[in-house]
Amino acid sequence: MNKNLSLPRDAISDSGALLELSNVLNASVDLDFILGNVLLTAMGKLMITKGVVLVESSEWEFQIRSLKGMHTTQFDTTFRLAVDWKHYLPTDTLAGDSMADIQTLYKCCLSCGVVALIPMVLNERMVGLVGFGSKISHESYSTAEITFLESLAAIAASAVKNAIVIDKLTNANRNLDGKLQEMNTLFELSREMNTTFDEGRILRILSYALMGQLRVARYAVFTLRNKSMKPVLVKLGTFKEKKRYQEQMSALSEIVHFSEMRIPKTGLEQWLSSLGVSLVIPMLSQHQTKGILCLGTRLGGAVYENLDIDYLSALANITISALENARLMKETIEKQRLEKELDLARTIQKGLLPRAIPEFENYEIAATNESSQQVGGDYYDVIRISPDEVVIAIGDVSGKGIPAALLMANVQAALRTIAPLRLPLAEATERINSIVYSNTSADKFITFFWGILHLRNHTFTYVNAGHNPPYHLSGSAVHPLSTGGMILGILPTPPPYESAIIQLQKDDVIATYTDGVNEAMSKNMREYGDERLIQLLGKMCASSATSILERVKKDIVDFTKGAKQSDDITMLLVKRLQ
Repeated sequence: MNKNLSLPRDAISDSGALLELSNVLNASVDLDFILGNVLLTAMGKLMITKGVVLVESSEWEFQIRSLKGMHTTQFDTTFRLAVDWKHYLPTDTLAGDSMADIQTLYKCCLSCGVVALIPMVLNERMVGLVGFGSKISHESYSTAEITFLESLAAIAASAVKNAIVIDKLTNANRNLDGKLQEMNTLFELSREMNTTFDEGRILRILSYALMGQLRVARYAVFTLRNKSMKPVLVKLGTFKEKKRYQEQMSALSEIVHFSEMRIPKTGLEQWLSSLGVSLVIPMLSQHQTKGILCLGTRLGGAVYENLDIDYLSALANITISALENARLMKETIEKQRLEKELDLARTIQKGLLPRAIPEFENYEIAATNESSQQVGGDYYDVIRISPDEVVIAIGDVSGKGIPAALLMANVQAALRTIAPLRLPLAEATERINSIVYSNTSADKFITFFWGILHLRNHTFTYVNAGHNPPYHLSGSAVHPLSTGGMILGILPTPPPYESAIIQLQKDDVIATYTDGVNEAMSKNMREYGDERLIQLLGKMCASSATSILERVKKDIVDFTKGAKQSDDITMLLVKRLQ
């Protein structure tokens, strides 16, 4: 090493100058300022042409942070150096090292003209590395110059470490402030969304957040309905639903970000990309995908950073939670409305049925109406129109709820108005049909059976308007009563109704019922059926009307055990005693 050309000894060993430099460096927390001063001080005093500083970014990882006299394209930016250098290193001493990153560092030094490396050591650990090129004089570094550079590096090590710590704390505080601001914003959005159960308002709040905070003008929101994602908000320009892809969207559980590194692959992704979507975020509720937030590119070409995506994920989950709450509230209100309607319909229905069955000499009449959870339109009535005549009626109105109950009230009013007129039964039935037709829509109708029981001559005159045929039980014989005509309410003037007369002997029974009896379903989805009913009635004809009724009800309960009652069970039985 040539030692002839060197700095004056008093200049290199001037502890006062180094102390002053130390004060300057340690007074700053600006890493770029510190590194720049280190390089300029050394290059100015020793007339060096090039300088570079590598600083430890993470354990054993060193990253270029400052350059003088060279370009960043000449030097790799990060090196993994699992070494613990303490003193000056000529770069040519690295040539024989087997470590790959050291070889890469050596080649970069050669290509950039860096001839010397000075470790920055703090507490026996290398925190950085300073590299210098040749002096303008092309003279080798003297011992005194190397000592100066090592002293300078040692002074810089403490300042660099402090600056790195401060920089990390500053970044952490900045991130913390950003996160705090983000959390405050999300809290405000969540509070605003959850103070309303209006789906439209919730989606407007989301729109304002997307446009105002993230500058996203193109977006769409899909929510899960019947295993398929349905669009509830679309701002993507031209949009056509694709049922196949919308069903596939329900299986998305991870964020999809289309970019140069992530191009659309599946048919679903290609469809979304064709709509201008660049970011897809599942909207999770209780760890299940309940919706999808699709976002186009940001205005101005800004990219979606990781923090943006985290924020959007939280916003998406808040939104779907608010939408789910709104849906549940809507369903609750609708359920309450239906329950009130059903309660009113039950009240109407029960009010139309006879409170007590009248008693007649030589005859027993028994009736029952077992309501299902849904209110139907079953109806029966017993009306005495003269000392010797009693009207027996049973009907089943189509549909359920209040409309069915009101139509049943209409039938009862017509029956109680027309029956006392003592018209022929067929003609009276035609009049009832006319009233029903004029007061119902095309989808409403009534199956109806009625007749007049003559108490003295023991005859029963009846008309069956499309109702389940009642049975006349006489001894061991069972006869269906089917004479009549068309269901009430279908046509304004149907073909004329026909009536029939049967003679009732002692112990004869007339058993009328609605389809809730023969169509009662078991838990295995089998119908109770007409045949089972006929067989049971045939065995019980010698019993009282009340006993027959109770026995049929019990048999239906046993048959349907474990199954939900789907329709009203209504029966009316007439038995001649003497």
